[in-house]
Amino acid sequence: MRTFQRVAAVLVYPAIMCLGIACEQDTPTEARPGGMALSVSGDLTDALSTDLGQSYQVILSCTDGHSVVLWVDAATLTSLAADVDAINASGTGVTCTLGSTALDPSSQTTAWTVYDYNPSNNALAPRNAPDKMPATTSGSETKFDFLPGKFTALLTTTDRSLTGDLSMTTLRDQISVSGPATTFMTQHGGGNCVGDVPAAVRFYFISPSASGSTVGTPPAGFYTQFWWSNPVNLPLTAGSDGTITAVVSDPDEWSDWNGQRGSNPQVLAAFEKAIHNVQTVGLSFGGLCFFETGVTAEYPSGTPPPYEMFSSDFSETP
Repeated sequence: MRTFQRVAAVLVYPAIMCLGIACEQDTPTEARPGGMALSVSGDLTDALSTDLGQSYQVILSCTDGHSVVLWVDAATLTSLAADVDAINASGTGVTCTLGSTALDPSSQTTAWTVYDYNPSNNALAPRNAPDKMPATTSGSETKFDFLPGKFTALLTTTDRSLTGDLSMTTLRDQISVSGPATTFMTQHGGGNCVGDVPAAVRFYFISPSASGSTVGTPPAGFYTQFWWSNPVNLPLTAGSDGTITAVVSDPDEWSDWNGQRGSNPQVLAAFEKAIHNVQTVGLSFGGLCFFETGVTAEYPSGTPPPYEMFSSDFSETP
């Protein structure tokens, strides 16, 4: 059985296609991009003509309701746009947009940030305002609430003390949930490729500099910029409590956007580059099939705050 990851999970009749998260299937579909086509938004063209030293926030969003966020320099943005053009030229069906915004350095934060899918489930939105109930961190422990009706996709940081060269690092996270939730659900069949349970949380990291050769069609070097711990995860149920660990340097413990193990000779060089140049690290929420479709807590009707609390005690050791 193979695992497939992309930026979104797309249901395309007659087959289930997978983009940006993970998809466990007995019959691999890696030769096709899950019916994904991408278009570049107008502001991306403008961005590419500006200062080469500028940083950009890039958001790749698909009409199936899945998205990924990363921060890149102009050179990486140019490469990403070329990959997008190649996929777009494949003539597949589901449309996506690639947008970028020039970043004001003073607006960037290294704090742990929670990302939820927006109400239309078409893109990620950070909880970075006080009225959005953002994550709070004390020492190594970060907490946030699962908000009713929201699918939470990521909890990540760009803190330089936790990123960079992680090639000699083991990730560890003591995770617990507590509160009034009765169960947890993902979406788009992310639980087991058919239903929306079980829900799970796992490690995730991004390395924009780690473009590599592509396994699958159409080509896209950015597949190897995104990595999920696989199979390491913690199932989310009412009262979940447990520890997950993953050795960053072990390529058999990670799979990329396209579902390829880091040990696959075709992506091994990109994996090695990725673990030496980590930009973002943290947790991804989805299921055992799709790794980043988001997770929501189910509550009894009329449940008032406080809501189900997620606690992460994240650490890295040599």
